[in-house]
Amino acid sequence: MTKIYEELRCPTTSWYKNRRRGMVAMLLGLSLYFCYDWKIGYPKQKREYDAYWPEYQKLVVEEKDDKAWLTKAKDNGWPESPKKEDWNYKLKEQLIWAIGTGAAGIGLLLAYLRNKDGFLMADAESLTTPEGVRIPFTAVRRIDKRKWDNKGLAYLNYQDGDAMKKALIDDFIYAGAGKVLDRLLEQFQGELIDLEREPAPDQASEAAAPDAATEPAADATAAAVAEPAPVEPEKP
Repeated sequence: MTKIYEELRCPTTSWYKNRRRGMVAMLLGLSLYFCYDWKIGYPKQKREYDAYWPEYQKLVVEEKDDKAWLTKAKDNGWPESPKKEDWNYKLKEQLIWAIGTGAAGIGLLLAYLRNKDGFLMADAESLTTPEGVRIPFTAVRRIDKRKWDNKGLAYLNYQDGDAMKKALIDDFIYAGAGKVLDRLLEQFQGELIDLEREPAPDQASEAAAPDAATEPAADATAAAVAEPAPVEPEKP
């Protein structure tokens, strides 16, 4: 009797969507923060620096009058022990961070929008990636499951004409992707790479325990060997 396979459709998981939205919000938020420092925060600090640094140089460095400087710093709300700052570098640094985090946030946002409504699918003979690539089960030559238990990742190598290509089954992004992998493994004839697994505790204890059926016989034999034979008395 031919086994009937229903079509599998694995949508993106809520975990993936929430995680990606959080990362996008964090990166774009950081970009706005760096932009604020570049345009408003650091220029304001630079103006304050330009006001007190010449005075500090004059009173402390040139005239050696620390007391006059401390009084003036206290009256104007200036730092008592200012340090020389390269504000051109600091402003440039904020701009670079703003561009970098903004670009990363936009990149993640585009990837999220592309994947959030995608599906990993499988029928009786093939799987279809979220990008729409159909991979016949018979074309798969290797499956690497070493990261499946911890990260839900299975890497496939499949034949596409004369080329060998790669695909990924991701159980953390696509809910129910394990069913797709199980269906593939049912028909798989190629090389399977997996972690070496320790025997289960129950199996190990059973293998180490002696066979119950042979225990009485072994005990009886041991007793017979250990017990000396009776000695008959000599006849007069």
